[in-house]
Amino acid sequence: MDPDMTTAVKSALTRAGACAVGIAEAKPVDDEAMATFDRWLAEGHEAGMAYMHNHREIRRDPRLLLEGAATVISMAFGYRTGRVRDPEMPHISAYALLPDYHDAIRKLIRESGIGEMLGEEHRNWRVCIDSAPVMERYWAVRSGIGIRGDNGSIIIPGHGCEVFLAEIVTTKRLRTDTPLPTDCGHCGACRAACPTGALDAEGTSDCRICISYLTIEHRGGWETPAQIAAMSTDAGKKTLFGCDRCVTACPHNRPDIHAKGMPRPSDAILTLTAGDILTLPPDRLSAKLKGSCLKRARTDGLRRNALNLGSL
Repeated sequence: MDPDMTTAVKSALTRAGACAVGIAEAKPVDDEAMATFDRWLAEGHEAGMAYMHNHREIRRDPRLLLEGAATVISMAFGYRTGRVRDPEMPHISAYALLPDYHDAIRKLIRESGIGEMLGEEHRNWRVCIDSAPVMERYWAVRSGIGIRGDNGSIIIPGHGCEVFLAEIVTTKRLRTDTPLPTDCGHCGACRAACPTGALDAEGTSDCRICISYLTIEHRGGWETPAQIAAMSTDAGKKTLFGCDRCVTACPHNRPDIHAKGMPRPSDAILTLTAGDILTLPPDRLSAKLKGSCLKRARTDGLRRNALNLGSL
């Protein structure tokens, strides 16, 4: 264990834009956390995300991601920039206003200089940003960077839960941090803000009725009574992509603190209308969405969402 390297790694990632960096020993996820995850799957709350059933053993033990892994470094990057869509326009989640965060965060990490300390990437360290079966929120708590909110998000003290999470699994053994000895406060604001009652008692979401899932991950039309009811709510009929209402309602958020290092929101997405999605030729729409998280919903999904707005 090298305490000087630990300090240097944290400092480099913080300078690169992370609002919190913490370190945990790479070892199997505890039984309680895995039981919660397994229960979520057993109850069908993953909806159509069949891939969540894959690679359970890797999800349970991050050491399987990298030979000789000893440490998990957890990071949080804020995504609030001060630029927002006109509230009269169809809703797009705040994080999706920025260019795709996967590439942006990976670039920040790689350019931070940590390679000089950790060694060769892919041999001595690996970056995970929604790109590997890692229990991100579990490791964020274990590393001491935040607490789990009732909305399922990680709350970073002094910043809030409007953050992206990322991890580095490394063979270097660094000094570990201690989980924070507190909880979110259970004020109920997130549950009250959820338009469909998708939040459950364990701080997870029932994706079958979650507007975020239904407008991004779900493929095809909304066919079940529960899906139709969710997307027929006032919030559902005003949403083009995602739903961060349970996140923005959290009183721990500090909207006056803006993201460091992240790219600015795209003007094309800030001004995107349902008409653009429904009338632009495919090549022009693709150009407008270039580099955007909105491509995750695919053109058919965005058109489905846009058509739903017409029922207002």
